[in-house]
Amino acid sequence: MREVFVALGSNLGVPDQNVLRAMARLAQQFPEGFRSSEIYRTEPVDMAADATDFANAVVAFQSGLPLETLLSNLQALEAAFGRPKDHGKNTPRTLDLDLIAAGDETLSTPALTVPHLKVLDRRFVLQPLHDIAPEFRFPGINERLTILIQRAPSLGIALWG
Repeated sequence: MREVFVALGSNLGVPDQNVLRAMARLAQQFPEGFRSSEIYRTEPVDMAADATDFANAVVAFQSGLPLETLLSNLQALEAAFGRPKDHGKNTPRTLDLDLIAAGDETLSTPALTVPHLKVLDRRFVLQPLHDIAPEFRFPGINERLTILIQRAPSLGIALWG
């Protein structure tokens, strides 16, 4: 068993409710050590000008599943929320789940990279991650989250509400 961190995002339908419902499903599936951040409202990044704001959050839980199996479970949950398997990059979505870290494990395959180092530029992931694991450090990166947040590109982000 190791601690797993998953980022959640939605900007279609009722985004904050999509994220809350996904959190509840993940808590049922992975109850061991489950905890979640607050939900943040963030402006869309690298999307069409008419894209609506995202609801973003991060959850943590304990899991011993192989990372590929965990990814399959996350993709099945995305599909259950109506996200097409052939979704485009940087498109609106009912639910986006990203496996961002799994203990000290590292993996790089065509289907999955862990830790998900693109999050180093995503304040909308780093901030909620900091909420639930302020001392977390990505494997191979000896930087505190507060420093990574400061370095991340500026972004309109506030608690949902």
